[in-house]
Amino acid sequence: MLRTLLLSVSCLTVASCVSSAPNLPPEILARAEADTMLRSEIDTLSTYAVAKYAGLTDDAQTSARNYARLLRNVQDDPWVAEQAIFSVLRVGEVRRAVTLAKRLPPKTLDETELPRLLLAVDATRRGDPNAALAYLNQPWRNDYHAMLARSLAAWNLLDEDPKAAILLQQQAGGDDGLYTLMGQTLGAIMKANTGDTESALSDLGYLFDLSARLALGVEAEARLLALAGDEEKALQRLAAFRTEVGRHPAHTALAQQIEYGTVAPMPVYSAAEGTAIAFYLATAPQATQGYGDIPAVYFAMASYLDPDLDVAKTLWADVLDQSDRRIEAIALLESIPERSVHHTSAQGQLAWALRREGRDDEALTVARETLARTDNRNIRVQLADLLQSLGRDGEAEDTFTDIIEADEAEGHYDWRIYYARGGARERLGEWPRAENDLQTAMNLRPDNPTILNYLGYSWIDRGINLDEGLALIETALRYAPDNGAITDSLGWAHYKLGNYERAIFYLERAAELEPTIPEILDHLGDAYWQVGRFKEAGFQWERALKYATDEDERELLSKKLAGGIALLQAANDVSAPAYP
Repeated sequence: MLRTLLLSVSCLTVASCVSSAPNLPPEILARAEADTMLRSEIDTLSTYAVAKYAGLTDDAQTSARNYARLLRNVQDDPWVAEQAIFSVLRVGEVRRAVTLAKRLPPKTLDETELPRLLLAVDATRRGDPNAALAYLNQPWRNDYHAMLARSLAAWNLLDEDPKAAILLQQQAGGDDGLYTLMGQTLGAIMKANTGDTESALSDLGYLFDLSARLALGVEAEARLLALAGDEEKALQRLAAFRTEVGRHPAHTALAQQIEYGTVAPMPVYSAAEGTAIAFYLATAPQATQGYGDIPAVYFAMASYLDPDLDVAKTLWADVLDQSDRRIEAIALLESIPERSVHHTSAQGQLAWALRREGRDDEALTVARETLARTDNRNIRVQLADLLQSLGRDGEAEDTFTDIIEADEAEGHYDWRIYYARGGARERLGEWPRAENDLQTAMNLRPDNPTILNYLGYSWIDRGINLDEGLALIETALRYAPDNGAITDSLGWAHYKLGNYERAIFYLERAAELEPTIPEILDHLGDAYWQVGRFKEAGFQWERALKYATDEDERELLSKKLAGGIALLQAANDVSAPAYP
């Protein structure tokens, strides 16, 4: 009897015993089998709970690990399949995601999108267009996936039917603004790929004239122009983009090639390389639009298609950095080789990722060593910004001055550098020189609300040029009506002018827009105090103290609270006490 009980207990924990104990009573076998199923269900539910919670708390690695485990047990659930593939791609493990997707039953695969898209990507990478097209030949519910699928199909069709492929790529983005531009630009590059450079130049020139410009398209047109002997126009295109949008590493490299007469031929992209660019271009807008680390999924696929597409890695790293996945971002940036045109800019990103990780000395070392190797303007700007962020404003001012002098020697005037140096000089107590920089920046960009606000607020805070300062801030707020900092500036301007009720109107609005900024809450508390709303003043000062991190600021708020409360206790009338 004891042996039977021991055997039955062991079978409750080891499922294999069920089939190896044929002489057990049927009720014990049934109980063991039911218990095994229950344990399996509990394990499945607990795995799902861990995966779900990890995803909600931005623990990407734990989420990926548990969703992958869950998928091994629940392969017939399309939702689980989508979540598992998404989570594994999110941590950059593309090969593992491909393996999981290949194990899905055909019915599950038919009912999913991301796994099918991934398998089409894998087939494209392997150079199997027929397999890729088979995965793509189904309807897509998600418009973004549909756009990527059209680009995948277009590049896989290019060798067989160039005309149809180019048309499909041109129409891939539909009529959705930036995605339309992406489709048209890649369609032109496809034409260059097939040797139709004349038509490619015509299309890219048309897009440029419409001010519909992607960095990739401008680079392609400039390269084709230079190869055709029109170096002057090529350089004009690159210069126009730099002035209107900013510096781009690939453009800088191409400009140097044109200057030295060593322009490389237009690349001929494989299906995998062309699709990688499409994925990168389609995902780039999401990297700056508050999508968290979701773009990492598609940047990972772009890098899988073309491991040398370093521009995708730089944006991928930025997404990881902004999502507090900084260790992964640092590793990704460190993987970009020195031969890459994006290496230098990646080093600038790396310096900032290290700074945000609290590794300040390493950040400065990376910036300084990179600058010593390249004397790159962008890295010099990054170094100045790093110094400024560390409170080393004297060194920052010197570095900004070096940049300005070099720029002015070339006839180039960048408002951002004058503005940054003005900020450094103000903190150093060099107000007249700071004011001059801020006015120079404003003259260069008279419609920039940040400059208008900074200069106007600085005047009012010093009690000078009050009317002019108020007018600048009012103009800034018209340009950026939902900006909490500017709204606060206007409220503080009215406070300085003694218009306390008007000040409260704007400061309350500012506190709604930015409810955790201690300076705004402090200002609102001051305004309440001046009109006798003492309890509300104390409440706002307490809120400001909760969010303040600067010790001087915390000390001042504590004094206001202590002094204000003492005065309130001593005063039983409604007259406003002196300002604490």
